Amino acid sequence: MPAYAYFWGCYIPGRLPHLEKATRAVFDRLGIDAADLDGLTCCPEKTMIRNMSHRTWLLTAARNLAVADAAGRAFVTPCTGCFSTLKEAKAQLDMDPALRSEVNRELGRIGKQYEGTADVLHVLDVLYHDFGPGGLRNEAIYPLSGMRVAVHYGCHLLRPSNRVLFDDPFWPKKLDELVEALGAESISYPSKMDCCGNLLLRAGEDDTARAMCRGKLRDMLDQGADALTLVCPSCMMQYDGVQYLLQRAGEELHLPVFYYPDLLGLALGLDAEDLGLERHRVDVAVFLEKWQALRTGIDLVRKHWDYALLRACAECGACADDCPVARADPTFDPNALVRALAAGDVEAVLRSPDVWKCVECYTCAELCPNKYDQMTILRQAKHLAIRAGLAPAAAAEGMRAFRETGQLTRASSGQRRRLGLPPSPEPGAEELRALLAGAGEDAGDEVAPGEAGAGVEMEDEDDE
Repeated sequence: MPAYAYFWGCYIPGRLPHLEKATRAVFDRLGIDAADLDGLTCCPEKTMIRNMSHRTWLLTAARNLAVADAAGRAFVTPCTGCFSTLKEAKAQLDMDPALRSEVNRELGRIGKQYEGTADVLHVLDVLYHDFGPGGLRNEAIYPLSGMRVAVHYGCHLLRPSNRVLFDDPFWPKKLDELVEALGAESISYPSKMDCCGNLLLRAGEDDTARAMCRGKLRDMLDQGADALTLVCPSCMMQYDGVQYLLQRAGEELHLPVFYYPDLLGLALGLDAEDLGLERHRVDVAVFLEKWQALRTGIDLVRKHWDYALLRACAECGACADDCPVARADPTFDPNALVRALAAGDVEAVLRSPDVWKCVECYTCAELCPNKYDQMTILRQAKHLAIRAGLAPAAAAEGMRAFRETGQLTRASSGQRRRLGLPPSPEPGAEELRALLAGAGEDAGDEVAPGEAGAGVEMEDEDDE
């Protein structure tokens, strides 16, 4: 994997250090080699410094790039403003030899040289290209299944597109794909590609800035978003900070705002404290409660199933149409039960009567390339449902008869006589009970149907 150098910029270390904390935590967890470099300054910012003096803007950026060249590391930044500035400055220097020579004459006065060997990448570049959505999906320990997330790209991540070369400037997809790699749903909303409006605050246009923030948040909330994710400190200050001020003014807005590394960190199994989530202005507790419930459910799934293979089964579903019961009963979708387990919803599956529609015909087992098929998965669900007292009445009656007599049904002496058959041999029920009791197989402690508690709790089982 390549070696990177962090470029934090000004706003993240100065005003939003929790975003730095989350980025470092995620990079450490993923094993990404990224180091801090001494001697870096503001990138510099475009709307103030470049408009003050283009020459100052370019020389400042070139000096920063020369530091990366000397270190032999590509810049990686979680700030879209820094990303856009450094990428645009690098493009100007690389495409104009005369300008590059002029800049290097100036840099030579301080012992620096722009070589152009160090690339400039956004954090999302590293995640998307070094790992990819599929790689992050495999890394996710606790997928954010069922979460509806609104994506905000921000202007400078995408434009000018001929300089930053990140994604389509108006129809991007990479951040959406990275969100969905974590198991969440990236939702569509009307103002998705609109600017956040934060820079209007520098112009004293507070009312317009707040109107832009309010309008976009309402669009997201109208589409049922559980959270907003973004990758720009200015956008973070707008949607987290300005939203907080709107809340204090009495407006009914509440949409937790997460840097993408925050969501990735949660999916990787990091805790809220590891990511500095307590520093967010808009309370993230409701989202975290929902995530914690998912995490608890997934831990329960891991306890009783091979979670990696179960997820593979949920994502495959190739044999679903081969199930003979599903062909006869269009309401039966065995893969839906597997997907629910992959999302950590164990109790819903154990309480579903559909679990018992699997007749264990081995069709899917014969077809499964992983040999971890729907039947195997649902068989374990039936076992746990029985232990929780959730078996159907007919199945419970059969198990009761087995415990009492060692057989599922008693022999009919009348029919046997009429058919000229000898009396049935005496069953060895007592001996079987002694055998099972001696082996620690106490099959008589299940709760009868309808008597299970409101919550399904699974105890440790040494025999599983």
